Amino acid sequence: MKENQKKRRSTQKILRKGFVVAIVILAVGIMTSFFLFRVNKIEYIGGNHYSDAEMTEKIFETENPNALFYLLFGNKNKQITFVQKYEVSIEWPNRMIVTVYEKPIVGYISYMGCNMFFDKDGIVVESSSETYERVPEIQGLTFSSIVLNSKLEINNNSIFSSILDLTQSFDKYQLEVDKIYFDNSYNVTLYINDIKVILGNPKDCSDRIYALKQMEKKIEGLKGTLYLSDYNGSDSSVIFKKE
Repeated sequence: MKENQKKRRSTQKILRKGFVVAIVILAVGIMTSFFLFRVNKIEYIGGNHYSDAEMTEKIFETENPNALFYLLFGNKNKQITFVQKYEVSIEWPNRMIVTVYEKPIVGYISYMGCNMFFDKDGIVVESSSETYERVPEIQGLTFSSIVLNSKLEINNNSIFSSILDLTQSFDKYQLEVDKIYFDNSYNVTLYINDIKVILGNPKDCSDRIYALKQMEKKIEGLKGTLYLSDYNGSDSSVIFKKE
């Protein structure tokens, strides 16, 4: 009887020691993995809407994520406004490459307290309370309702091509336009800070937007109206009325 008790106690001691050893090995393994696979470089490919630091915070929630922990436990399908999807590849042990595919946003319409962002085809792809750089507000268009993931119901569907052409020109000339306004005849007025730009017909407006770029430094910090609807290539056809 006593011999059995001794054997039992001896077995329990061995099990306890084995358990402790296993815990120590596990702890050492976790600590080693934490430092060994701690990412010190994240490279982003594609995507212009967010900075690299913003994307790191949105995807990993930390500046230096752990590659192994992310592979095993990380949320790989986070919903990020203006991002259609992203793919994370790991170059072991401590480097990541993130390919970002953004939603093709060209503008937004303010509707019932929300900003409804739409793509080049007029499909509403996002609803947000935020505004973002390089995404202008579109004003002057009439519609009965706006439904997420559906096309804006506007009488003149060619307006979306005009918006795309305008925003591509803004990107080309690095112009920060706050608002694009369409009147009843679909003529365009741009708003840049305190400057109102009468652009006129949006068709074939590349020369007028180029002229706007040339005037950018001259009118910076001023308040007034810049008339470009009759621009013909000469300086005399550019009129600025200061307020």
